[in-house]
Amino acid sequence: MTVLALVGLGACSSEQAPGTAASPAGSTTSASGTPFVQGMPRFELRPPGLETPRDDFGTALVDDEVWIMGGMTGERGTRLRSIEVLDTTTNSWRTVEQTVPKGLASFETAAVGDRIYLFGGLDKNSEATDFSAVFDTSTGTWRNLPALPHARYAHTVTQHGGRIFVIGGEGVGGPTPEVDIFDPATGQWSSGTPMPQARGSHDTVSTGEVLYVLGGWLDAGPTDMVQTYDPGRDSWDEADPLPEPVSRAGATFLDGRVWVSYHTFSAVLDPSSGSWSPANPLSVSRHGLGYIAVEDRIYGIGGCTEWPLRDVRTVDVLQLP
Repeated sequence: MTVLALVGLGACSSEQAPGTAASPAGSTTSASGTPFVQGMPRFELRPPGLETPRDDFGTALVDDEVWIMGGMTGERGTRLRSIEVLDTTTNSWRTVEQTVPKGLASFETAAVGDRIYLFGGLDKNSEATDFSAVFDTSTGTWRNLPALPHARYAHTVTQHGGRIFVIGGEGVGGPTPEVDIFDPATGQWSSGTPMPQARGSHDTVSTGEVLYVLGGWLDAGPTDMVQTYDPGRDSWDEADPLPEPVSRAGATFLDGRVWVSYHTFSAVLDPSSGSWSPANPLSVSRHGLGYIAVEDRIYGIGGCTEWPLRDVRTVDVLQLP
């Protein structure tokens, strides 16, 4: 059986975190006391937020809707099957009738068209799974897919060039370097060159050219490691490290840049120069959140606060100029 603490995962209380108020207008510091980065956009709270506080769930964008699937909540890490949907055009939430086929946490999802693909995860017995399924948002139906070749959790699931890349994570025997690639057009799996250094609880972002694999849980703690994977060449390269170590962070690609947030830390990478710059923090310090770009905005959804450990309903939004 897999032990959560080995990879920095842990259960959170399901209470709403205290201190979630936004900074007063004109403030020069964030709610956590971190000075704002002048000239950079700021996250702002966007109520009403999730119905169920949760972390380590799947996040996918279909048209203008953000789909939130499964995850875990509470100090016992209760697995969730519910699906909540945020309509970003109206800022309204709904809980759909359909549910995730099984309770899973510490996984990710990826959308291709109006379908959302879900691979792997940590089941209610805290064991890595090879679960594979696709949800058709237009019909509200699930369909099983060929099993994930390597059972895992705390991995990433990233759409790139029409294929879905499942990278790293924690397997039955510990960290796995495997890269499994699913082709929605054929329904078949293939393999890529494994990660140079196996780890889980990282983030993966597609820039359209390469995949950036950021941070994660390495050895006994978070790492600042950044590597790139080029699917065209099926090869890995080293990149400039993060300014700070992160694990179970949020990362996305917007406006030609890679954005990362973790607790009170945020930074942005310009891939053309390879240099990191400071960015403004989340309204509420947390990890294990949904972090997704929608048009010219970044949504930070749910997650678990750093201290005390609390799952939150919080949604905040960073609007680019």
